Amino acid sequence: MASAAVRSLETLLQTRNLGSALPAMAAPPRRLATGWLAVDHRLGGGWSLGALSEVVGASSSGRTHLLLATLAQATRQGQVVALVDALDRFDPATAAAAGVCLDRVLWVRGAPVMVEQARPGVIEQAVKQAVRAGDQILRAGGFAVVALDLRDIPARCLQALPSITWLRLAQVVEPQDTVALLLADAPVGRSARGVSVLLEGRAVWQGDQVQSRRLAGFQPSWVVRSATGVTTGEASRRTAWEGAC
Repeated sequence: MASAAVRSLETLLQTRNLGSALPAMAAPPRRLATGWLAVDHRLGGGWSLGALSEVVGASSSGRTHLLLATLAQATRQGQVVALVDALDRFDPATAAAAGVCLDRVLWVRGAPVMVEQARPGVIEQAVKQAVRAGDQILRAGGFAVVALDLRDIPARCLQALPSITWLRLAQVVEPQDTVALLLADAPVGRSARGVSVLLEGRAVWQGDQVQSRRLAGFQPSWVVRSATGVTTGEASRRTAWEGAC
């Protein structure tokens, strides 16, 4: 009875051009596939557009592979992506082998810096320049993905940034059809609709005897953290070249 009355009221409002008084049905968020089916399933199809998300993990965790898989997904669709490479860690040959169309990548290269040998203030300056470049690219618009590669940067350098840094990036990307990604060793920041994908690589060995055992690759396990909860999973086995990722 009540539902019939509600439908009658909705019909009356619409016939009198008062439909705007009705609560709008929220459209499902648009997404871009990550390239990893298990993660895409957990995320409802992939990264949310208009959100700041992060890929977190140590070396050999699969973090770079997930980033490249995402860039490959976008560039194969004819879209343009941007990568802000704070410490010049990006390898175009590896990206091309992963399916990334390099002609559709804006690569903003930072100075090649060895963290252990860097002079005081060099890393901090590289981080500031990278964040500034990412902000400007997001404001320019037109990119399917804008990734900020902060791998190997000490936590103290990231913690020295103003606390509003990531909130500002989240606000810039929110109205856009763009995925903003942070790639880092430890969690940095994400927007309310963004997610944190935490990766850990488990070495996979072949051979029964100690003398004959060899490293066959890495199998990443992952944890997705979002405002709605935490999910764990495991990606398919990866090849040995990813040990450098």
